[in-house]
Amino acid sequence: MEKEIVDDINIESVEGFDLIEEDLIVGTFLVPVYKADKTIENETFSAVAHLNKDILRNAQKESSAPIVNGSVQVVLFNKALAERGVIELMDGLQRDSSIGTGLFVAVVDGPSKEILEENLGARGTGEYIYDLIEHNMDRRDVPKINMHIFLSDYLEKGKDANLPVLKKTENKVEIIGVAVLKGDKYEMLIPNSQLFYFKMLVDKHTDGSAAFKVPNKEEYVSVKSISSDRKFKVKWKNGMPYINIHVEVDGALREFTGNKVTPEKLLEFEKLFEEKIIAESESMIQEFKQRGVDPVGLGYEVKSRTRGFDYKKWKDQLYPEVNVTVTAKVRIISTGITE
Repeated sequence: MEKEIVDDINIESVEGFDLIEEDLIVGTFLVPVYKADKTIENETFSAVAHLNKDILRNAQKESSAPIVNGSVQVVLFNKALAERGVIELMDGLQRDSSIGTGLFVAVVDGPSKEILEENLGARGTGEYIYDLIEHNMDRRDVPKINMHIFLSDYLEKGKDANLPVLKKTENKVEIIGVAVLKGDKYEMLIPNSQLFYFKMLVDKHTDGSAAFKVPNKEEYVSVKSISSDRKFKVKWKNGMPYINIHVEVDGALREFTGNKVTPEKLLEFEKLFEEKIIAESESMIQEFKQRGVDPVGLGYEVKSRTRGFDYKKWKDQLYPEVNVTVTAKVRIISTGITE
């Protein structure tokens, strides 16, 4: 087996791909350089080609040591490339045995090269981007996604993949929403304002929060999700499936701008939160149907409960007209120490 001495190679942490012409892609590879004084510098190598491995091979001509991708943590695609389709580049990644399927994949609104050339965070730009995505998946509103989950959603009939969207703002990077893909192509953006409710539909929520206004009063309530779950029910009637998504949420009251929280007010807050979940979820699902995307996996849920499932009929005829209802059950089980 060929040996690779750590001090004699460049170990990349992030790859970024930008579409610059109809069939030309510029790839940027970020390598953290650890200095003797324990500081970290970022070195980038770029090249232009048609294929993933050709880009890396061309980038080797800029490097004084071999660039290896066994420790790559994040792969970025700019929006223009995502709109054209990402599966060709993903194919090269999934075939590489040195790359783990747990790496994060994200879309960049703007050139990914600009992000990778920035010095971000105390532990290097690669670690900064990785931590940004990881903590927003684990403790905030971004659904869990990595290369393994992405490929599973892409290959699964009756479900579409989603990816977080990053954007460079001055000297930092932020998540501005989640991209829903049709096949492997960018179709629409779910903004941050809807991510809390989107994650409830596609993933289990453990730490997000949502705020809403009490009707006819200048009072606002913020609720933190302690845990959430969803269940699907499918019934057929006259050749048409009827789908119910039931969302259950246990939450804690984070903030209330009014006076003392009474048991009656808690019941009111629970009902208002349930209505908010239903309204936001049904609105998103209606837009998904109009755009012909299914990130919730309704097709998969119907297929798994139906013998002789005709996917083409579902996609062309049933999905645009399918009746989907959302019901919700909220329990506010904590109001904080002040009560």
